[in-house]
Amino acid sequence: MKNLAVIAGTGPGKWLVCKVVIERIRIYHGKGEAGTELDEGRLIENLGLEGDFHAADSDRQISFLFAECRELMDSSELKGLCFNRYRENISLRGGTAFQQNEASVLRPGVRLEAGEAILEITDEIKRCHEECVLHRAGEQCPLAGRNLFARVLRSGLVRVGEFLHTA
Repeated sequence: MKNLAVIAGTGPGKWLVCKVVIERIRIYHGKGEAGTELDEGRLIENLGLEGDFHAADSDRQISFLFAECRELMDSSELKGLCFNRYRENISLRGGTAFQQNEASVLRPGVRLEAGEAILEITDEIKRCHEECVLHRAGEQCPLAGRNLFARVLRSGLVRVGEFLHTA
């Protein structure tokens, strides 16, 4: 098994370019709440992150965001509408992937092992809102192509510091 590192072929069924690690896990107990940071979390098949407000039988059970994207959003002078709205369950760190804007290669259909769990990327779309200042200014949102959604195919624990693998 190879560490996932945003995707270029290294052999049948396995991919490696630069390492992607779980930097933060967070659950949200209700809409608009700050959330609770965890050292580990249980992903539940066909549901999502145990205890999370968003957990449901849908294609968006888990939300991912590259930590580098969150840092860019935090330091931006112009604040997009979703900067405070988008709340990821799992923050990933993979600097080279983020800098080269290769996060989009983690596209729908790609299966990942995270700790004991297996997930499948289902969506990579963050729809822009017309009322957003970035949209009105013609600026690209840092979230575009750098936020991901997944569904849980196999339950299991995930921990901060673990690398993602292709499944």
